[in-house]
Amino acid sequence: MAELLSSYIGRQIEVYLPNQFLEGTLLSVGDNSFLLAVRNGSYVDPAETLTIFYENVEAVRVLSLATA
Repeated sequence: MAELLSSYIGRQIEVYLPNQFLEGTLLSVGDNSFLLAVRNGSYVDPAETLTIFYENVEAVRVLSLATA
């Protein structure tokens, strides 16, 4: 999974975990996990960086780039 995800660093992705859904920016990819910057929905608070372990991931969806 790391090899596949590494080509999408900097892109918006959706991550499906058991009983949880996350959307954020893929920051980096490691051997057994990746980092995701997730906004909490507030304009005041900064994004939170989460470590997501591959063993917990059910699916990943890469969102398309916005075109002008």
